[in-house]
Amino acid sequence: MKQSLHLKLSQQLTLTPQLKQSLKLLQLPSLDLENEIQIALDNNPLLERVESETIENEQIQTVSLAQDNGIPQPIAESSDPGYEMERTDNLAPEQDLSANWDESFEPQRASQVVNHSGANDSEFTQFAVKQESLFEHVEWQVKMTSLSDKDQLIATTILHCLNDDGYVTAETEDIARLLPAGMEIEADEVNAVLSLIKTLDPLGVGARNLQERLLILLNSLNADAAALELAKQIVSHHLDLVGSHNLAKLKKSLGVSGDELSQSLALITSLNPVIAPQFSSDNENYVIPDVVVKKIGDTWLAQLNSENHSKLRVNDTYAELLHSSSKLDKEGNDYIQHNLNEAKNFIKGLMSRYDTLILVSQEIVKRQQRFFEEGETGMQPMVLHDIANALEMHESTISRATSGKYLHSPKGVFELKYFFSSAVSNTDGATSSSTAIRSLIRTMVEAESKAKPLSDNKIAKELEKQGHIVARRTVAKYRESMQIAPSSQRKSLVG
Repeated sequence: MKQSLHLKLSQQLTLTPQLKQSLKLLQLPSLDLENEIQIALDNNPLLERVESETIENEQIQTVSLAQDNGIPQPIAESSDPGYEMERTDNLAPEQDLSANWDESFEPQRASQVVNHSGANDSEFTQFAVKQESLFEHVEWQVKMTSLSDKDQLIATTILHCLNDDGYVTAETEDIARLLPAGMEIEADEVNAVLSLIKTLDPLGVGARNLQERLLILLNSLNADAAALELAKQIVSHHLDLVGSHNLAKLKKSLGVSGDELSQSLALITSLNPVIAPQFSSDNENYVIPDVVVKKIGDTWLAQLNSENHSKLRVNDTYAELLHSSSKLDKEGNDYIQHNLNEAKNFIKGLMSRYDTLILVSQEIVKRQQRFFEEGETGMQPMVLHDIANALEMHESTISRATSGKYLHSPKGVFELKYFFSSAVSNTDGATSSSTAIRSLIRTMVEAESKAKPLSDNKIAKELEKQGHIVARRTVAKYRESMQIAPSSQRKSLVG
């Protein structure tokens, strides 16, 4: 084989370590970001946190919708593969990061922000109050009873066998085997204590299945004896027919009139056998919003949540050692220099995250003004590409900035991704968002006749009357996404 030399010209994009870190910090949810910040603080002695009590409330910066997008330095489209990069740093290299955060961080935004003095944003941080778990709630009641120590132990063991829905998942014999062998617990003793637990609050806790829990709840009702007895019979032997809404077969199987059946079904449907939502098994379900939306004048504006806005700086004491070379040997000087660079890069990455997040949030709020006024029906069609084009960023950057980031507004707390929805054509040539269409479908279902619920085809026709062109299969898809049952299953059991 003949050997030869060839010259090949190609372009290749390589992300710098600092840019990789910026992208990593951008995509982290707030809780994960706080963990990352803590790790950086633990590992780098030159990095320190600016304590919140040293930051005046007047320094909270609100981003105006009319700001100049060319001034801040977010992670631009050049940060993502597929785009040429002319810069990989979002801060001037000569910028002094040894000063405090406000001096290093805020000047970049000087011409893009509007100050609102005296604002107190603590109200926007949504913390979950520690809820009592189902186990704790029932255990407290057990301790208030006159049970013997032995029965108390049996009760506690039973409570450990409850699942998240409050059902006992273990057989009586298995529960008995969980107790100390020397106690010689019999199955009858376990059943006796379990019977007591079923009478505690919430009523029906400790049942083995839905059927047993419904019977417990029915036994607590003070209703017409005949209707109550028929309701118990239905729950005991025909619960599957109730679930499938097969009223004709149920009526035939029981041999009763329509009025008698309606009375008993009314008793059953009045019960609420669900227990779990009242209690918490852990304390993980809470959100600290990254962005807060307020109405200033006639315009909704976005600002970073000061309660979720960590501020860091370089430790002056360590940094000054670099200027006193006589006090450090080469190894010490290299160590300080390395950590100084790491600290500056981390701060730059964090600042870049905040820049990008506020710009993306600001653009979303700008486009969704009607949502904050009218709710879901005012949601405008919007996709990642729209925000990416407006901010001259890559779509993947927008995706990173909106995933796991939350916005607090008077309408509630929403993930930023919630505001993206596809467009649905209208009869007048305009478009509506799929979120608005879902809201309209939900409103129709809530207002429909329970004896004659709307089919997907009827909903589609009603939407068309309102000017929205939506196919029947699309209505079905939207309905299923909202976990709304088909019309055949929404038909009222009563009447």
